[in-house]
Amino acid sequence: MNLLDAALAWWRGGDLLMPVMLAVAVVLYAILVERTLVLWGTRRASRTDELIATVRRDDDPRWRAWAAHYLAMSEAEQLSRGFGLIRALTASLPLLGLLGTVTGMVGTFGALAGGGGLPAQRASAGISLALTATQYGMALAIPAVLWAWLLSRRVDQLVEHRELVVRVAQQDAA
Repeated sequence: MNLLDAALAWWRGGDLLMPVMLAVAVVLYAILVERTLVLWGTRRASRTDELIATVRRDDDPRWRAWAAHYLAMSEAEQLSRGFGLIRALTASLPLLGLLGTVTGMVGTFGALAGGGGLPAQRASAGISLALTATQYGMALAIPAVLWAWLLSRRVDQLVEHRELVVRVAQQDAA
């Protein structure tokens, strides 16, 4: 069995769910790349100047504090955009893999129950192929979980930096 045959057999292990998992993974990783470019990109839009201008105005200090907090929270929300979808797609990959496994196992057990004399070697091969769907789902989801964690840490760092900028600007304005 050459490499192409092995890859096709592995692909067929999850039946129809393998292309679905691949499509989900492509969307998921495209969003992760986009968020990475936004959060670490040099052209990332920042509202730091707007925050400092708000804090240094000669209005009521309570209003300035509220406005600075509002702007900082607004930027944090923009930076976190897409995280809910990332979590949903990441969680769906292992579940789709499990569904592929269950589907494959039902087919294998159905063939065994049919009394067609399915040899043990063919039954174990069917079970093995069915389990590849779970393996595929986990292999796609685990790196995405780690990547999403890194992105959330980056958002936390940026928000913390903004809060520091606001505090420094408030001290300078006082």
